[in-house]
Amino acid sequence: VVGNIAALVDHKGQRYLIDAAPAIVRARPDTHILIFGEGELRPALQRQIRSLGLDHHVKLVGFRPDILSLLGGLDIFVMSSLTEGLGTSILDAMAASRAVVATTAGGIPEVVVHGETGLLVPPGQAAPLADAIIALVGDPARRAALGQAGLARVREHFTVDRMVDQTLDVYARVVDRRRAGGTANPPAPA
Repeated sequence: VVGNIAALVDHKGQRYLIDAAPAIVRARPDTHILIFGEGELRPALQRQIRSLGLDHHVKLVGFRPDILSLLGGLDIFVMSSLTEGLGTSILDAMAASRAVVATTAGGIPEVVVHGETGLLVPPGQAAPLADAIIALVGDPARRAALGQAGLARVREHFTVDRMVDQTLDVYARVVDRRRAGGTANPPAPA
């Protein structure tokens, strides 16, 4: 089971995941793709699924308030975004020890380490997305290893305590610079 959790809007790129689905299903006919979320593109994505004959393999599930409890039912989490800030759904999937396939859009490479905690592909391209998903569908041991490494990365780098500490560090640097007569602009993150 492959899952995507995101608003059904253009920059989330679900159309590329759907375009990748025929190749995935040809290679692994028992694969099912679940797309969780709502948005303006629902009718267009539903037409795309129907036109590709994927009604039995790709489902638009809609909004689910219990999404965190459903992550454990996925084998692979996919983020097909064209643009992205940090990708908090990826953090949720990694915290649930799910293998991740994501694009290199925005801040995603800060979260997913290619080959270590997931697989990264270029945004807006169905073929590399399909190839990465097919590789993981056929390799449960690698999925498990990526999932465990992802969980460790979230615990090490993306906890609330760490976020608070890093935010306080930025504030402290700004205050120190102001006191020293320098600029109020904080340095770029390391």
